[in-house]
This record gives sequence, structure tokens and C-alpha cells, in this order.
Amino acid sequence: MMHSLSHFFMLFTASPELPQKLFGLFPFYFASFSDFLAMATTGISYAFFVWLSFGLTYLLLVGLIVWSYYQHKQFKQQLAARLAREQRVKQYQEQQT
Repeated sequence: MMHSLSHFFMLFTASPELPQKLFGLFPFYFASFSDFLAMATTGISYAFFVWLSFGLTYLLLVGLIVWSYYQHKQFKQQLAARLAREQRVKQYQEQQT
């Protein structure tokens, strides 16, 4: 029990040399850039889950932007068609009178 508890606290505590300053501005809590990419501070890597969540988020955002652009374009086409139809109906009614 004691071993697992000490292992738990070791996972969530930073080593004494951390955090370092990234570009002199931001705190950087990883020992190296490769540790950052691997999302590993104590040997346990969370990179797959972290980068997958970032990837899915950006993929969904790009999809939303593309879908919104398509919907906007389709709306403008429908509006133009409706206005053209109303203009034709108006001209036809004027011809009949």
C-alpha cells in the first residue's frame, strides 16, 4: 500500500529543476521537448490520448468551418433563385394587366 501511494505522489510532483522557462516567457514542465511530445514526465506517456484529442478537435473545427461555408453558399443560391422567381412572377402579373 505504501509503495503505490508513494508512486501516486511521484506522478504528480515535478522534479526540482522543473518548471523551466520556455522561450523565457512560459513555464515548461517537461525535462525536454521530446518529453513534451511524448507527454511523459515520469515515464508514463499520455501522448496518444492528448494528441488524439487535439487532432479530433481541430478536425471537427475544420469540418465545421467547411460545412458552414457550404451552407452559406447554398443559402445565397436559394435566396437568389427565390428573388429571381419573385421577379418573374411580378413581371408576368404586370404583363397580364
